[in-house]
Amino acid sequence: MNHRQMTQAFFALALVVLHIECVHAEAVDFEKQIQPIFAVHCLECHGPDAHESGLRLDQRGNMLRGGDYGEATIVPNNPDASFLLRVVSGDEPDMQMPPEGPPLSPEQVSLLERWVREGANWPGQMDADADEVHSDHWSLQPVADIQPPQSQTSPSHPIDAFVVESLKQRGLQLSTQADAATLARRVSLVLTGLPPNPEEVRAFVEHPEGLEFAYEELVDRLLDSPRYGERWAQHWLDVIRWAETVGFETNSPRPNAWPYRDWVIDSLNDDKPYDRFLFDQLAGDTVGEDAALGFLVAGPANLPGQIGRDEEAMRQARQDELDEVIRTVSQGFFGLTIGCARCHNHKFDPILQRDYYSMQAVFAGLTYGERRLRGEQNDAMAAQVPTVRDQLKALRAELETLRQNHDLQPALVDRQTETFSPVLASSVRMNIQATANGSPASLYEFEAWTVATEKQPARNAALASNGARPSASGFALANQTRHFDNLVDGQSDRRQAFPWVADKGGPAWLQVDFKEPVMIDRVVWDRGSSVPVDYTIEMQLSGSDDWQIVASPKNRMLREDDSRKTDQIQLANLNSDQVQALAGKLSDIRLTQKKLSRLAGGPKVYAASFNPSPQPTWLLRSGDAMQPTKKLAPAIPVVLGDLGMTVDQHEPDRRLGLAKHLTRPDHPLTARVIVNRVWQKHFGTGLVETPSDFGVMGAAPSHPELLDWLASDFVAGGWSLKRLHRLIVTSQTFQQSSQPNSEGIAIDADSRLLWRFPARRLEAEAIRDSMLFASAKLNLEMGGPGFDFFDRRGGLSDYTAKETFDESGWRRMIYAHKIRMQAVDIFGAFDCPDAGQMTPKRTRSITPIQSLSLLNSPFVNRQAAYFADRVRTEAGESLSDQIDRAFQIALSRAPSEIERSKMHDFASEHGLAQLCRILMNTSEFLYIQ
Repeated sequence: MNHRQMTQAFFALALVVLHIECVHAEAVDFEKQIQPIFAVHCLECHGPDAHESGLRLDQRGNMLRGGDYGEATIVPNNPDASFLLRVVSGDEPDMQMPPEGPPLSPEQVSLLERWVREGANWPGQMDADADEVHSDHWSLQPVADIQPPQSQTSPSHPIDAFVVESLKQRGLQLSTQADAATLARRVSLVLTGLPPNPEEVRAFVEHPEGLEFAYEELVDRLLDSPRYGERWAQHWLDVIRWAETVGFETNSPRPNAWPYRDWVIDSLNDDKPYDRFLFDQLAGDTVGEDAALGFLVAGPANLPGQIGRDEEAMRQARQDELDEVIRTVSQGFFGLTIGCARCHNHKFDPILQRDYYSMQAVFAGLTYGERRLRGEQNDAMAAQVPTVRDQLKALRAELETLRQNHDLQPALVDRQTETFSPVLASSVRMNIQATANGSPASLYEFEAWTVATEKQPARNAALASNGARPSASGFALANQTRHFDNLVDGQSDRRQAFPWVADKGGPAWLQVDFKEPVMIDRVVWDRGSSVPVDYTIEMQLSGSDDWQIVASPKNRMLREDDSRKTDQIQLANLNSDQVQALAGKLSDIRLTQKKLSRLAGGPKVYAASFNPSPQPTWLLRSGDAMQPTKKLAPAIPVVLGDLGMTVDQHEPDRRLGLAKHLTRPDHPLTARVIVNRVWQKHFGTGLVETPSDFGVMGAAPSHPELLDWLASDFVAGGWSLKRLHRLIVTSQTFQQSSQPNSEGIAIDADSRLLWRFPARRLEAEAIRDSMLFASAKLNLEMGGPGFDFFDRRGGLSDYTAKETFDESGWRRMIYAHKIRMQAVDIFGAFDCPDAGQMTPKRTRSITPIQSLSLLNSPFVNRQAAYFADRVRTEAGESLSDQIDRAFQIALSRAPSEIERSKMHDFASEHGLAQLCRILMNTSEFLYIQ
């Protein structure tokens, strides 16, 4: 090629390059170049009709936010950080996109990369934000400002106006009012969980000022009764699955969980406004309501000993703890299943995975356990502390005088060093005769230190890494290692290490053989689950079978926790009387120390405590505790707004912010959720059938206008629950008959439209309480630790149910010690929750075991006998009078002539106790009619 040809070729090449650069200098056209790629290859699975992995490629905001994997699909101007480019380019083989058919061409991938690098321009959607979440779901819309229907024929009561309007549209109407006795019984059972006594029914029916006045008076009396709080507290405890054991593998007791139960009862009886009721359970520590914080830790949680010592196990356990809190708060107060967004964006509701972890950040400082319960008892206990502390100080001074008089060395410490003259040894052995508390011998670490020289510092010859070989008399079998190898592993950090534990109490030994003979001048032992207090340490002399004792505590003062009997204690140069005097003084010290600890610690409640400096909260990829991606600030779900907090927000501002958000008068969920719960407990079913799920997969309200009016009126009325109860039970909708009719059954068999009062069976607690009421054995003692249904208060299995009870076991059933995942005998068959799961709505099953248990159990038969005794006392010796009185007590009415005749024959043959037993097994006794 000549010079001219070469010049022409060069200019031709330059023109080509220039053309290419000009082409690339033009911005990528989204509509012409990018949108077609999405349409052909992506939108079938990630478009308006399908959102696999929570991802949509027809919305820029969704792509900025990302799908279930927790990474942004596109990061404008940063192709390397864009998840989309990794999956279409083959950098993620397990997630190659598209998953089927040919992959995108290199040219298409290049276009996508350029588009992202240029800022991901998207005409019409450039204002989209990764944090924008919108929803038109009914429960997330503002509560409607609505008024009851008004017409010439509309009922005056607002609830009735809404219900009648709905019934008219279906060609139905309210049923007639229930008879007076039925009404008295119904409202009493609903509000207090107990039937009225016969005298109350008679006074109600015969009230001189008429039924309407009598009914309002009765409602007021029932709402003022302490029995009201006991009844309605159980509903709330069901919602949050409160129990007095931890659940999971050990199900150990939570001895001081009961103050929360009592706090709920007292709050309801006091008609604490619901916004304050909610606030206290989130931030009660800021206003002196410590017991209220039992709400946050009501669910199950692993004990520290159940958690592995490795970092992953501890992180996972922490995530599980906080997950229980989020589920309790979100379902209990929000009526949303925010917990479903732990690993990915919520599949149905507009809740992001980051919403879940932002909510978790609100509770990042929370810990499970007992905390001090402030109040009058606490103040009284604190006042005694100085006096008892002085008593303890004086006792210890006396003990120190005794030690010096007997020329004893200081007592053993938890990490004890024994020094002695250097010994050239091949092995060391510790013979343990007794421990301070009598439990099996246990040490975390056993060390034997060499003599330091100018050339070599002292070293621990009893390390496995230095060639030492341990052995022992035995080791305990447990779910985590208790082997004697733990003695020489060099690990004593209680968060990571495990101790050696002997296989049984009493004498035990351990031995460490050195790699080679070494000069030893001290031994160090680190206590485990017990403290050795009587032992010898021996060295096997090098080149010999002889053992030399080098240390023993017989010349030391006794430890304060040494609880051995005096005849088991031997101290150098002390006779038995002197040992007895020492032991007596130590016993006084232990008792005084125990008293001081109790007083200084104050009364306790199992409730949430808070670290003032919470650890950072991370968004976790796929919910994996070991895959944090970015720190998050405390927040609520984006669809509900923002708390305006920072990553390092102080405690308790995080919880205060959440509480203030939830108690806003205009919150779309808070009032709706609670009024629906209250409605459900009056009529058996809520206006929304899924009381803890107001999300997309929950039910739509049967009467949406009524729900919104109730919510608005509830807030306007000062969040008063008693006012809400009064409003509901004074409506004709509540007071109407429960009798069915063919027209109503044909149109609305489930009575969801409320053309009649829906009859239903009582809950297990109300059945048992009503039996005790009928027998006059009901113990109305309130508060404090509960009575027991079983022979033990915790544990995974082997519960033996009690068949008979004394007076303490005749308290209302809400005061029974609640064991998680253990059904109560007899009454557990009546769908009584076991607190394993949240139960915002109980099932109502009908099974043969219910009838058999209720008819044949020792408890029911015993109460039937007491019921008969009561009837004889109140009715006299006339069998007819006895039958009348039994009916009045059990069913709140007199028997019909046919019933009286048949029961007379039955009682004459089988006795009054059997008649009472039959009455307590009737549907009329067991149902709210």
